[in-house]
Order: sequence, then structure tokens, then C-alpha cells
Amino acid sequence: MGLLTDPKTQATVSRLISKYYAVVSIFFYIIGIIYMLSLAHYPLSAGTYFSENALLPALVEREYHSETDTRTYANELREVARGTPKGAIPEQWLYSKFRELGLDVYSQNYTVSHPFMETVTSKKGPSKTKVITGTNVYGILRAPRLAGTEAIVLTVPYRSLKQVATFGSTNHGIGLMLSLASYFRRHTYWSKDIIFLVVEHEEIGMRAWLESYHDTKSSYITSSLMSGRSGSVMGAINLELGSDSLDHIDIMIEGPNGQLPNLDLFNLAVRLCKREGIAVTFQNRQDALQAQWLRYDGFKHSMKTMLLNMAHQASGKPSGIHGLFLQYHIEALTLKGYPSQSRRAQSIVSVGRVLEGMTRSINNLLERLHQSFFFYILPSTERYISIGLYMPPFGLLMVVPILHGLALWIASGKVEDDQEGEKVGESDEKHSDEKKDSQVEAEPPQRPFSLVIPLMIGAFVTGVLLFYCPQYFITRYSAAFGLKPNEGITIGLLAFLVGCIFLPYLGRSKNQQSTDLSSKAEWQLLKSFALIWQGVSLSAIAMMNFSLAFFIAVVTIPVYTIVRPSKKRIFRIIQSALLVLVSPYGLVLIGILIYQANTINYDSYGQLLLDTLFAAQDAMYNSVVDRCLYGSWSYGLATLVVFPNWMLFWMVVWRKQQ
Repeated sequence: MGLLTDPKTQATVSRLISKYYAVVSIFFYIIGIIYMLSLAHYPLSAGTYFSENALLPALVEREYHSETDTRTYANELREVARGTPKGAIPEQWLYSKFRELGLDVYSQNYTVSHPFMETVTSKKGPSKTKVITGTNVYGILRAPRLAGTEAIVLTVPYRSLKQVATFGSTNHGIGLMLSLASYFRRHTYWSKDIIFLVVEHEEIGMRAWLESYHDTKSSYITSSLMSGRSGSVMGAINLELGSDSLDHIDIMIEGPNGQLPNLDLFNLAVRLCKREGIAVTFQNRQDALQAQWLRYDGFKHSMKTMLLNMAHQASGKPSGIHGLFLQYHIEALTLKGYPSQSRRAQSIVSVGRVLEGMTRSINNLLERLHQSFFFYILPSTERYISIGLYMPPFGLLMVVPILHGLALWIASGKVEDDQEGEKVGESDEKHSDEKKDSQVEAEPPQRPFSLVIPLMIGAFVTGVLLFYCPQYFITRYSAAFGLKPNEGITIGLLAFLVGCIFLPYLGRSKNQQSTDLSSKAEWQLLKSFALIWQGVSLSAIAMMNFSLAFFIAVVTIPVYTIVRPSKKRIFRIIQSALLVLVSPYGLVLIGILIYQANTINYDSYGQLLLDTLFAAQDAMYNSVVDRCLYGSWSYGLATLVVFPNWMLFWMVVWRKQQ
């Protein structure tokens, strides 16, 4: 500590930072990105393994073989669904099937209404807000060996004929669930209850069931009293199957706010799928061939899989309804089957054996999964990158804003020293007193905090207003202009952003008493605080959602570090355009554009841009709705953290220069 408080040491460190910060920042930024991407290479990642020995994967021989029952159930469900009005879930049919299998059967009705739903105008009366009504049906197989203190959930979403055209059918998934329930009922080795759950309306239905099961209240979801419960849920498996002939199974693991299940559960699904001879994929991509592992083609393949995993995690949205279990500390994932017309297609019996093996492995657990990783990135199904590997490159990126912020902090103090020096020079000419010069030099530099702190408070206040804007302003007036909720939210947020863009220009002080030096010290101190705020906030976000923090850092750091006030209008315009590109809305557009360009084949760039704009509109609307229904943090982070930080840099560019 003595070295840090020594004036000579401080002067040396300050001189080194001021002289080399630019070169060091460029070096660390480039190395950080290369370091992160290189982790997808086979020798630099680690092979997956089981940390929880109690899972005992593939130790017993799977015996499930009831393929005929699955097809019969699926075909019968298809006929029943055609006769069900308005695409509602066939509650009575499911209820009777569960009851025939000897399960304890229950149903749950729920209603969802939030401020951002459409309103229906009526000539006979006042306008009414649309509501979503649905029903969940579930059966419980009680454990014969214990008193039902723990449970395993096997869930399948029900999709109507309209939903099938967009998301695919799940009839065979429900058929397989019923067939497995019949098979499990004949065995007595279960130590945990097994809940077979069919939900309506995907995530909404799953959220309603979880809230009722755990007796948590919601302001927007009203559910009927849950009459049947089991014990603490130890694990959940979501199944999406639309055919009895499968090409491969894709494993989806991403949950809300970037949450991931315990890596052991993912390894369990991969191990059992490969044991049954089922092609298994992650991000709907198979692993690179073993002969390509050390080649550039293998590295490129793994890197794309890793980046897709990071993109889904950064979005903050769950990749399936399993993600909502993660918010209740329940490990869960989704198995999605893709149909095949090939003769080499896998039978649905193999999927049933995979589910049998996973259920029996979870049944063996004596405690919750906790020994393996919860923070990881996957470049393939058999390789993983742990938090201890991906945080160092992120740390290199964070050096850049912190180093720039320290350099500007030092520079703002030197500017004030120069001002004091000028005053002292005038005093020396008048009084010829050499002692005053030494006294002034001994005093610490006086920075213009009184001018900068109000700007920071103002930036945060704009973020708070933006956070509450959709609920208290946009939804109340969008209907008056004939706008749908998603259109009103998008236009309202963009209007707010445009208004904030003009605030620094309209609010620039016309006071001519400030000097060039004081103006320079002001913007340097403001940018210093903004850069340090960026580094600290992104580091905090990385603890919750590393992928989101990494992508924001890669895009914003180069722009934030180069912006500065300029007397030349062309430089201000260029910097302003760059800042608009890295604004929260610009980041959404860039992310969606890159994702769709790499995952969807477009015939023209115009169609790509048009789809990107519509997808961005849906993303903004969904972020607001997800905050209400699912507790998503995406909108809160964008408005309360990212936007105020961006606003400070916008103020820097438009600071008045003398």
C-alpha cells in the first residue's frame, strides 16, 4: 500500500497510463476477441464428464418398446383435435386417458391479462382488453416406495392446428408420454413421483402451472386452485415430437435471462441418445467429424455452434418451455425431434428409451444436481467451455474502458492544474511570491464534479422514465391512434429515443464565461465516468448473462472509446451515427440482422432487412411483456443500465466547444 500512496509512484503510474493507454487498449481488445473465439478449438476446450455419480447413466437395460401404443394415441389425438372448437386443448380426452392408466388426474384453468394486450372495441359497450384463457392437464404417478416428497416432471406442450403450421406438431410427444405413463405404472422401483403434464399456450401455460404448484402469486396470471400436488421437483424434461420417424434430436437448454441447467443433465441426455443410436445435435447442428477436430473446418464449425449458443443465451429468452423451470432452481431441458422420411430414420421407441433412462437416472438422485457446472458455453455436444476459461478474455476486454477512463481522469486533473498554473503565473507577476507556486502545486487537482454529476443523474432519470414509459404512457394512448400494442410500444420507444437524442443539443449552455480548458476538463471527466460505468456494469451483467455482456462489449467498446467533442460538424455527425448504431435499439437490430443472415437463406437483402425490422419490433414488444409475465431482465438492463450509459457518451459528443 505504501507504493500506491507514494506521490512519485502515483506520478509514474499516471505518466505510463497517459502515454501507453491507447496502444495497450487496442492490443487487449484484439487479443480478447481472438482468445474468446479460439476457445472453440478442440485442444482448448474440455471434454464433458459426469460429476454426479448417482445418475448412473446407462447402467441398466432399458426395456420400453411400446411403439404401437404411441402411434395409436397420436392418431386418436389428431382426430379429437379436429373436433375440438377454437383449437382448445382436448381436456376431457386427456383426463380420461390419464384416468385409464391409473394416475391421479387433475386440471388447472388459468387466465392471463396484462397491460400490453390488444383491446376489442364494441358498439354496444366500452372497449375491453383481450384475455388469454387456457387449461393444463396433468397426471401424477405416485411413488410406491416413498411418501411423494420429491417428483420428476415430464411435460409436452399441446399445439392446435393453427399452431402446428408455425411451430410443428406435438401429437406424437403426447402419445409417447401416455405410452410411457402406462409403462412406468407397471414398475415399482420409483422413489419419486412422476408428473405427466400437458400445457396449453406454451410458456404462458407453463408459467401458470409453476406459479400454482409453488403457490406464488402473479399480478397478471389468475389460476384456479391446484387440487393435486407432489413434492419438490428434482428435474424436468420437455418433449416436442411431431412424428414417429426421427432424423435427429436437438437438445435445447437456454432459459430466461441466460440461465442454463446443470451440465450433468445435458451430458445425461447426450450419453443416452448416443447409446440408443439417435443422432443428437446442439443448436440443431451436429458435431464436427473427428477427422476435422484439429483442422480449420472443425474449428469453424465448433465456433459457429458456440456463437449460436451465446446468441440464444444473450437474447434472454428461453429456447423452450423447460426454461421456466430454471427460475425455480429445477434443472430442465427440451428434447425436440425432427421428422425424417429416410429409411434410416430412428423409431420413436428409441426416444422412449432415452426418456426412460433419463427418468430412472434422476430417480436415483439423493440430492439436487449441484456438482457440475451451471456457467458454461458449448461448442459441441461433447466439449464445454467453463467459466474459468471464458472469463479471462472478457477481462481483457474490460481493461479497455477502465484504462481509457483512468487516462481521461488523469487528463482532466492536468487540465485543472494548467488552469491553476495560469492563475498562479498572474499572481507571481503581481506579487513575485515563489511560495504560492509551491503551495498550489501541492494541492490536489480540482475537477468539475458539480458540472458532471447532474448530467449523470439526468441520464439515469431518462432511463427510469424509459423503463416505466410503456406501462404508464404508451399503452394508454396507442389505442387512441389505432395502433396495436406491439406497434405502439415500438413507436413510443423510438419517439422517446429521438427526444433524448435532441436533449443534449437543446440543453447546451450558452454561457460564454467558460474557457477551453474548463470545457475540456468537463467532457473528459464525463467520459471517464461513463467508461468506468460501462466496465463495471458489463462486468456485473457477465455474472448473470456472460454472452450478453460479451456481445455488448465487442460492439460498443470501439465506439465509446473514440467519441469526443469536436468543433467540426462532419466529425460530430460521424460520431453521432456510430452512437446511434450502438444504441440499445441499434444493438437489437445488429444482433437480429447477424443472426438471421447466418441462420436463414434469403434471396435478397431487402427481404433480410424487412424481416429484421419486423423481428426487432417483436423483440421490443416481447421484452416488455416478458418482464411482466416471466420476470425477464432484458428490458430492465436495456433501459436502466445500457441506455443511461449510452446517453452519457451522447452528451460527450454534443458538449459545447469554445
